[in-house]
Amino acid sequence: MESRIRPRGHCGEHGHPRGHRGGRWGGALDPLPILERAGLRPGMSLLDLGSGAGRFSIPAAGVASRVHAIDISEDAVRSLLEEASRLGLGNLTASVGDAAGDLGFDGEFDMVLLANVLHDFVVAGTADRVLENARRALRPGGRVLVLEFKKDSPSPPGPPSYMRIREEDLIEIASRHGLEPIDRFEAGPHHYAVVFQRKS
Repeated sequence: MESRIRPRGHCGEHGHPRGHRGGRWGGALDPLPILERAGLRPGMSLLDLGSGAGRFSIPAAGVASRVHAIDISEDAVRSLLEEASRLGLGNLTASVGDAAGDLGFDGEFDMVLLANVLHDFVVAGTADRVLENARRALRPGGRVLVLEFKKDSPSPPGPPSYMRIREEDLIEIASRHGLEPIDRFEAGPHHYAVVFQRKS
């Protein structure tokens, strides 16, 4: 069963959390400029699917009015909420759940984020369910930001080459769910990002 948890505290001034910039890829990704390039602005709401311990959710909460993170790992969600509480981010909530499951969101968010996770759902055969969940969660005109490893980037870091999604394949999958690409950019030495918009 999905549990929704809210950290104690109120939104306030904060810096980057400990280890936030370096993390698993040694600073190869800088979340805030990526989120802002994708269109995240003050007053918006963001849903982070496959959030992990909050590498993107936590900096997003410094901009957005509401952030909700979902991850299948209870440990990751617990770590995210502990850090959010430490930083006083009362606008960040989190759930333990499967991004391909029944999320129950309907037109609630301005942006949905899938950072370094969609390739796993492609391999599992559930990427269409995840993208449909993303579309349903968006308000009309809302955006989906997908961040993935470049197919031709040497491994490591990231998944083996056979698991990586080519940009054209990502666009084809997303188009089946009424998501239209409106921007594409290099997100770091190993990553690309595509921003989609919900058509209706």
